[in-house]
Amino acid sequence: MKGIRETFKKIDPFRNKGIKLFFINLLKKFFKDQLLVRVDKSERVDINFGDVKKILIVRQHNQLGDMLCAVPLLRAIRQRFRNAKVTLITSPVNYEVVKDNPFVDEVLNFDKVKFFISPSKIFEFVRKLKSGFDIAIVPVTVSISTTSNLLAYFSNARVRIGPASLDGKENPTAFLFNYQVDLDWRSEEKKHQTERNLDIVRPFGIDTDDLSYVIPYFDEDREFAEKILSIGGDFKFVIGYHPGAGKVKNRWSADNFAELALKLANKFNAFTLITAGPMDDEPVERMKKQIDGKIEYLILRNERISRIVAVIDKIDLFITNDTGIMHVAGATSTPVISLFGSTNPYQWSPLNKDKFFIWSRTGDINDIKIEEVYKLAVEILSRKSKSA
Repeated sequence: MKGIRETFKKIDPFRNKGIKLFFINLLKKFFKDQLLVRVDKSERVDINFGDVKKILIVRQHNQLGDMLCAVPLLRAIRQRFRNAKVTLITSPVNYEVVKDNPFVDEVLNFDKVKFFISPSKIFEFVRKLKSGFDIAIVPVTVSISTTSNLLAYFSNARVRIGPASLDGKENPTAFLFNYQVDLDWRSEEKKHQTERNLDIVRPFGIDTDDLSYVIPYFDEDREFAEKILSIGGDFKFVIGYHPGAGKVKNRWSADNFAELALKLANKFNAFTLITAGPMDDEPVERMKKQIDGKIEYLILRNERISRIVAVIDKIDLFITNDTGIMHVAGATSTPVISLFGSTNPYQWSPLNKDKFFIWSRTGDINDIKIEEVYKLAVEILSRKSKSA
């Protein structure tokens, strides 16, 4: 399936800028007289939403972490429209973290590869897309998606809210929305991604003060976590590490992770847990090689998200690179130390309680010193020792 996805990316017509531009210009001819409202994200306008029964949110673009940062938006919409059915469109890369989200009634997975393989799934998706939505919303923070904008338009929702521009760059398909919001954070570099997701609806009186995000897990996941952690035996603490990351520049050296794990395991009589995704083999194997035979450890590879959340929620500390699993860990009650290189942690680090970050002063993640991470970890674990 992975090979098919890579092939499909190459033939996806919307990846061709010329084809995309032609299609956009063709559509524009039909929207010259459309009544619309354009506002800045800081403005407030009144909309008579009327009797809202069905809401569509399109967030199929971007990665797992981007989706989790949209959870406060989902919460705000649920709080504002308590009796409405909320449908969320996702993609295969971010579906799993929201498939059981408590603020959403239905999740539609926009999987272009499956549509290509099985055309019947397209008709099923279109039928649900055109099932009578009152409001369609397309949140954006990093990039504008023509596909997401089109999905919102073809839902035929009477109120369609989306970006007019993003950080000064006009949205070429803004005409697909009748309520357009200018989103510009160039003077607000420290504004968190959760807040940015909310800015698409704040002008219309939809907001929340709760910026936390949640990933539900169930009894089966708890049982799995208990079984995994029972391997740790009588160790005082369990410390988790995630040495991988999809982007190489976001990887703190596996050698550093290994040395840190050895120091903390010896100081606190701690069991070591290593999490790994499908792209993490190289750093995980390198870390494993250096700790093998010296401390007790377990590698948790390619498990489903709900199980990972359940496991992390039961350990004492999790130390991770800036990657998707960082956001997953951020949804737990466990203290988390996130390591950042060039990415701005004020925008991306988890916001829940006991979530910490260390940011390289140079922008190179490997300029973060082992001693700096060790010192913070000792401080956190020492507090847990005193409160135990």
